[in-house]
Amino acid sequence: MKKIALFTIVVFAFFVPDILAHPTGNLIVAGEHVLWSYVNPIDDPNHHACIMLWQKGSEPKPFITSEFEASDFMLYNRADTIYIIERRFIQRSLKFEIRILKTGVGEKPEQLWDWFEDRWRIGEGGFFMNNDDEIVFGSYPSIFKLKKGSEPTIYFDIGKVIKSVRFISENELLLLGDDKCWLTDNRGKIIQQWENLTPDSVQNAPLNRNQIFDADYQNGELLLAYWGNRSFDLIDVEGRRSRIVQQQEPLAPHWVAFFGEKKLLFSSKIVFDGSNPKPHFEMFLPNSSTANIWKEQ
Repeated sequence: MKKIALFTIVVFAFFVPDILAHPTGNLIVAGEHVLWSYVNPIDDPNHHACIMLWQKGSEPKPFITSEFEASDFMLYNRADTIYIIERRFIQRSLKFEIRILKTGVGEKPEQLWDWFEDRWRIGEGGFFMNNDDEIVFGSYPSIFKLKKGSEPTIYFDIGKVIKSVRFISENELLLLGDDKCWLTDNRGKIIQQWENLTPDSVQNAPLNRNQIFDADYQNGELLLAYWGNRSFDLIDVEGRRSRIVQQQEPLAPHWVAFFGEKKLLFSSKIVFDGSNPKPHFEMFLPNSSTANIWKEQ
């Protein structure tokens, strides 16, 4: 059970086939608040998932901690309304179950969907809610929708292999492929695309995976967590790519988000010595400096 309970980036993301590899959990911005999924306490060998909460002028603090071992949280927000997928691993059946919650900062979560078996790894590749009774989620190689109590069906098909989906606005979605990214409307019409996102011939990529693990879009710019190169990159409105932060082993970048003019950059220190990963969360400022949000040595 201890090995199953290790931090999800290691267990559920990297000891599965490459096509499914993606950090479980994510980073969202809800107004002035920033929320992300991790483990509480950080060194917990039984992996009780936690949603952390931060706003400027304060220290990060736990918002919700799961009562279940080997659990995960995945997040999506529409304005100040936050939707949460909570996942737990049932050891006796070796199956995952999920439920869907709805809340706001400082509010008690409301359960929208009761626990059910998750055969599709819902939320790992991003998700959003069309309404309280229908979820849309990315699951390699496509995007699916699921009505409460039903089976998933294809949401739309752009003829490309899709690893994840990110809700940008009411009529904008960001789709991430193996080394490509597409901005589409909510019917799948491609508005903008970026190709060859992993051009570098890298050495010592974490777990030998040269790939983009997360991306965000704002006002023509694309922000990338380039796992393979241990860097955070930005593609501007003219298509010019720059490396805004270069990290070194043992840091591995995995989440990004725009925060107004600032950029949120989340990586983890991963050392294969039996210890849990440690967070390394920074904010990239307009003057090209960085400010610490959450770091554990």
